[in-house]
Amino acid sequence: MQRFVCTLAFKGTKFQGWQTQKEGHSIQEHVEKNLSKILNQSIQVHGASRTDAGVHARGFICHFDATTAMPIKRIQHGFNRLIDTDILLKQLKKVPQTFQARYQHSKKTYTYQVLTGERNPFLKDLVMYVPIPFNTKKIKDAMSMFLGQHDFRSFTTKKEDGANFIRTIFLFRLTQQGSMVTFTIQGDGFMTYMVRMIIGTLLAYGMDKISLETIHQYLNKPSLGKVSYKAEPQGLCLEKVTYGKKT
Repeated sequence: MQRFVCTLAFKGTKFQGWQTQKEGHSIQEHVEKNLSKILNQSIQVHGASRTDAGVHARGFICHFDATTAMPIKRIQHGFNRLIDTDILLKQLKKVPQTFQARYQHSKKTYTYQVLTGERNPFLKDLVMYVPIPFNTKKIKDAMSMFLGQHDFRSFTTKKEDGANFIRTIFLFRLTQQGSMVTFTIQGDGFMTYMVRMIIGTLLAYGMDKISLETIHQYLNKPSLGKVSYKAEPQGLCLEKVTYGKKT
């Protein structure tokens, strides 16, 4: 039995996220179905994380086990010919049997794109459109509050995390090119809706809907409850999953 690791890119618009669902199509379902067909055996795929419905990825990692003598390139080529065109197997390689896509990563990097100004119908599934002006300088100043280790229970709906709401943000930056604003955030792990709730809260601050003190309280007094703002899913993209020594 050989373990393989996949690097996938996908447009998540028409899927109910990564994980197999009782209703609706999932990316995991499509990947397992097509790998099973190519390798002529039942394949179970294990992803690095879940993604919400409508969220995209450029560097999603998953692994599976198979008994096969088929060359890597042939598996990859066959998969990409069969799979839905909104999913691409970018890389496939053999790894030791001890590799675990979900439990051994040290960092995850996401981007979130916000379109301002004139609406662009060609980007509607890839960005969050915000017609109301917001202050990017204010937002940049507030972003530094999220860096480092915090209790992020106010920025997730994941009840099952229990006492594991502590996460570390290594990098958080905002860049703007014309009417496109891009957030890049990197951390040791992100809970359900965490990135979207952070971005939604910052956008609310940039529109003067909440104060800086309110954000500070949610970060430092998580018993206050959940934040009220959550950015839309289509602006979010998992860019990279990093494995190796944690910093």
